[in-house]
Amino acid sequence: MFRTKITAALALLLAVAAISSARADVPRGMVLGELMRVLDLPFKTGRTFTDVYEDTPYAQALESALSLGILYPAEDFEPEIPCTNAETLMFALQAMGFRHEADTARWAVPRRDKKELPRHVAGYVSVATTMKPAAPASVTDDPWGTTNEAQLSAVLRWAEMCRRGAVWDYVIERPEGTLRLHRENVGRPPKGWRVQLGVFGTEEQAAEFAHRKTTPDCPLSVEAVDTSYAVVTPLVSSSFDAWATAQKLNSHDFSAVVQPEAGDSEALFWASFIPADPGTAQVRMNRLDSASALGRLSDIAKRGKAIAAMNAGYFAGYGPIGTIFSGGLPVTLPYHNRSMAAWDKKGRMHFGGGEYRVRMSVNGGPLFPVLINATVEYGGTGIITPALGRSERRAGNNGVIARVKNGRITEAVPGLQFHRDMEPDEWLIVTRDPDLELKAGDRVRLEPQWREDPPFAVETAVQAGPLLYAPGHKFWDEMLSVSILTMRHPRTLIGSDGKRMVWIVADGRSSWHSRGLTLSEASALGRRLGLTSLLNLDGGGSTEMVFDGHVVNRLSDGRERKMPYGLIVPKK
Repeated sequence: MFRTKITAALALLLAVAAISSARADVPRGMVLGELMRVLDLPFKTGRTFTDVYEDTPYAQALESALSLGILYPAEDFEPEIPCTNAETLMFALQAMGFRHEADTARWAVPRRDKKELPRHVAGYVSVATTMKPAAPASVTDDPWGTTNEAQLSAVLRWAEMCRRGAVWDYVIERPEGTLRLHRENVGRPPKGWRVQLGVFGTEEQAAEFAHRKTTPDCPLSVEAVDTSYAVVTPLVSSSFDAWATAQKLNSHDFSAVVQPEAGDSEALFWASFIPADPGTAQVRMNRLDSASALGRLSDIAKRGKAIAAMNAGYFAGYGPIGTIFSGGLPVTLPYHNRSMAAWDKKGRMHFGGGEYRVRMSVNGGPLFPVLINATVEYGGTGIITPALGRSERRAGNNGVIARVKNGRITEAVPGLQFHRDMEPDEWLIVTRDPDLELKAGDRVRLEPQWREDPPFAVETAVQAGPLLYAPGHKFWDEMLSVSILTMRHPRTLIGSDGKRMVWIVADGRSSWHSRGLTLSEASALGRRLGLTSLLNLDGGGSTEMVFDGHVVNRLSDGRERKMPYGLIVPKK
């Protein structure tokens, strides 16, 4: 009997000890160190924290985390204090490369915490809760609590599962349309980091800037980025060193941005937007309400009171490349042998060749060719459409200028007497042809002639390319560069499933965050989403989507690239 009581007492003591061990708080250094081990992240040397010493547990892992950019640059880390559950989730997702997703979740995912979480951890808790596999409920349900050994073990098992496959897929429904945010797979560290000081339209501009800003301890060079040229510092192996260089280089006239040099990764982030009514999608030129030809997409969206906006076709310097139609009227000339996406007021879509010309008739008379938003020489006639701005100055002061509304001329006067800006629902005729007489009340008709006729009157059109696939279409390169055709890049796409219009942006050039897509991978993604037609738009550093005032994707330049126009869906 006595021996039985001793045995029972020992068993109880062991059970209590096990429970106490499981409930023991674990320090921050241990959490991060064990996560780096489980995720098989490389050890690196470099600057460390002032409170991390050679004999600090997990010192090498903490030094590596700072060098890899998993941890934000700081003087102290406090490795011995207990780690909160929210911090544990933050360290785990940062080590997997989900920093952008956490920043996005801060505004995209509603939180219902009894006590509001600090801004720097809130998004990580939201992602950990809504991704698959989801983080352990014992951790996500108590973000303010401190992590114990049992919870850490559960988080490490979750991290191992994420290495084999993780998905964050979040949908936001609005009356104007549906936004979908998608991230798949764990990221891997980049090859290194460099600082980008700016992107220039020509190599000469970039070279001149690099020459002015180069110092003996910080040589600068020029590299081609898409169709532009970037000024960059040498590649370094430490994220912290690149960050420190950026702080030294920042000035009032330019912003230095730390850029990763992408390595191997299966990580991919894309976002899609499906307008509830495709007919509401429209082109908005920056010149519509700005003196500048180029502007940030976020500003274009704000001025257009848009719920969603996305970059569209190619551009060079200050001008778009290829066909644009806005409000049923032509804006720019076509580019030879490139494809377009076009739609009407009902949202019916057409994918095909974007080449066209415009002819005009007056009072049912013969059709004759006209110029589009261009200077009219003697003997010629052209039209001025409002997408590029309402200013009368574009019409000049020579010849006769006529104002057109609802298919009729409301005013026709000598250019020197024309003095009132056109309204958004008007357009102008400028003629220097002495044989063409225009007067108020005349009926005017514009007739676009397309290389491939759309089955409806085009309201909006954007030319880019290549057309990846469409019914009856055979893929060809459309004379685009080898880089666009064969390499992985950030991609902007527009497609249709026969009923719905779908916008897609896929990030790239970051092995932590998103590898980018080749054109064949972009085609596979479109088919996975059920699209029957898919057109490649301008990508690279131009790839951008804005939703309700937020830039949705991670911009590969680290900043918004100015562009001449974007696609928008206005708020209701």
